[in-house]
Amino acid sequence: MPRKCIDIHQYTTEEIANALYLKMETEGIAKGTDKTKWREVVTAEKIGHIVHKKISAGHGSDEYGSDALDPIITKYAEYKSKAIVDSQIRNLLEKIRSPKTGKKFAPLSVSGVYNGFNSNYETASVRYAKNDHYFSVFYKELCVLIIKVDTDYVMETLESNYRKYVANGKKGTSNCNTVTVKLGDTEKYTVAYKNEEFYASH
Repeated sequence: MPRKCIDIHQYTTEEIANALYLKMETEGIAKGTDKTKWREVVTAEKIGHIVHKKISAGHGSDEYGSDALDPIITKYAEYKSKAIVDSQIRNLLEKIRSPKTGKKFAPLSVSGVYNGFNSNYETASVRYAKNDHYFSVFYKELCVLIIKVDTDYVMETLESNYRKYVANGKKGTSNCNTVTVKLGDTEKYTVAYKNEEFYASH
């Protein structure tokens, strides 16, 4: 019997990804859709950006070191994303840990890994300083939060990490240079998007 053709145009990218995540979860595959470009598409849709068509722009292009363009202010944006599981929802929402004392769970930390960072001003490290930076949080491939991280904080962290990298006797380009933001440190970011329905239901 032939399979019924699904009209993919009646669903958003987010809905399709969420369905795929849930399908793989029923097959015992955890976080089966992790590390995919589709998250950039969803992030751009949520905040009104135009995502780049290619996964990685070539060196020397205007898009180098970014994932999307903000058409309102004509500025490029770099995206990072984090996938959370059930046990981390309490941290995202900072739920009460102890009803007796009122103590809450620690705020969720959201990290972004940057590649191609070095002291050469022709590389992505310079592009990062000119771009906006957005960190997204996904739960079962539903976008629940997007924060716009302060660019100065991003660059200070990357540069500090790189200095440590060099101090350890390493040379060249530092990949896997991580910037971490605790949601409790509200001075380091602004909220660009929040899935109010998700927050209300949890």
